[in-house]
Amino acid sequence: MRVLFATFAAKSHMHAQVSLAWALRTAGHEVRVASQPDLAEAITQAGLTAVPVGDPLELDEQESRRQDETPSHAPEGAEAEAWEEAADGGHPGAADFEYWTDMSEIRPDRLTDEYVRGVFTVMTSMVFQNICPPRMVDDLVAYARWWKPDLVLWDTMTFAGPVAARASGAAHARLLFALDQVGRMRATHVQLLAERPPELRDDPLAEWLGAEFRRFGLDFTEDAVVGQWTVDPVPPSLRFAVDLPSVPVRYIPYNGRASVPDWLREPAERPRVCLTLGLAKREVRGVDKAPIVGLLESVADLDIEVVATLDTGQLKSLPKLPDNVRAVDFVPLDVLLPTCSAIVHHGGSGTFQTALAHGVPQLIVPDFVWDTIHKAYALERRGAGLYVRDVHRLADGELRSLLLRLLREPSFAENAGRLRTEMRGTPGPNDIVPVLERLTAEHRRPVA
Repeated sequence: MRVLFATFAAKSHMHAQVSLAWALRTAGHEVRVASQPDLAEAITQAGLTAVPVGDPLELDEQESRRQDETPSHAPEGAEAEAWEEAADGGHPGAADFEYWTDMSEIRPDRLTDEYVRGVFTVMTSMVFQNICPPRMVDDLVAYARWWKPDLVLWDTMTFAGPVAARASGAAHARLLFALDQVGRMRATHVQLLAERPPELRDDPLAEWLGAEFRRFGLDFTEDAVVGQWTVDPVPPSLRFAVDLPSVPVRYIPYNGRASVPDWLREPAERPRVCLTLGLAKREVRGVDKAPIVGLLESVADLDIEVVATLDTGQLKSLPKLPDNVRAVDFVPLDVLLPTCSAIVHHGGSGTFQTALAHGVPQLIVPDFVWDTIHKAYALERRGAGLYVRDVHRLADGELRSLLLRLLREPSFAENAGRLRTEMRGTPGPNDIVPVLERLTAEHRRPVA
């Protein structure tokens, strides 16, 4: 069968698709990966065939402007206690951000009709429409109608995918890169809409997607938001309780094109700690420099080796590195982490999942993007890691104290090992290919 992957131009989102794309390819299926032109090189470097659609997204430039304009607010004190107490079945609460792009809220008293509708209004106009503009949708639909895929697997934020699938008669499913924020929040919104009179059921996401579908002579249906099914790489015990058909798959790390450095081939002489906060552009501009500086200063006298992923710009903006810190521009985490006793990171999904895959205890310094606070809290509840409560006002020695706990208390490594075992018990990408073949045959509806 022919399988078309669709994602907006973000490397981390494409990286989450590579292992399944290759599983389908090695099973004999034809595979293409569609995205904006600025992701084409990364796709081809992964050995896959790229389909450029739409205009360049230039996501880095957009993110830089957003960080300059948007204040961030981390929960603290009573606020932090409130969302921790709201955890249901092990799932965390969320930071109450001061702007309407937070889909991570979970506290029932905050999930009012006004709040949820506001989130979807702003997310639709400022995020979803921005990363899937009309030109991208047009090009993806045109390609799908020409190539005639049997299955479209789309990133959960790339709503051009279901439009192209329906327009070409293909089956379609979401492929998650992280926790299912969209599915969980959408279920809440649909429930709240049903409680309102029909004439007052404002649905910003459905209105936008409905208009996109109508441009191609199609009607909007709810699977345009949540897929006909969902492929979920998150370990079952860490997922949100979302009542949607899903296919679990084991996360297989892919870090992009890289080679193993010579120094990594030598056995570590002391406990090795990886430090990667994934905030290069912000740190160069001096916004979130404190976590790195604080950590490096607090561990300078410890008998450990810190491998910090810092580029040239970051190194110039920081004080002299301690003797026990090795700064590298890039090293594949899938190669580095098996040699590490702990990792300190920002909560990004690829880093989080790769650490789980290798059973490495994690210290998360949340960047409060998407679902990072949920992952941090869930990890701590399971005893496989810790997280910093307030990244903007680090207490003296807090990072050092948390890191020493990870290194000295065996329970963290033991519990991280249990999560690794859980991941290894989940069907791998090759294992689910027959499942995808069956579901595709059930759901595709060829069009004239």
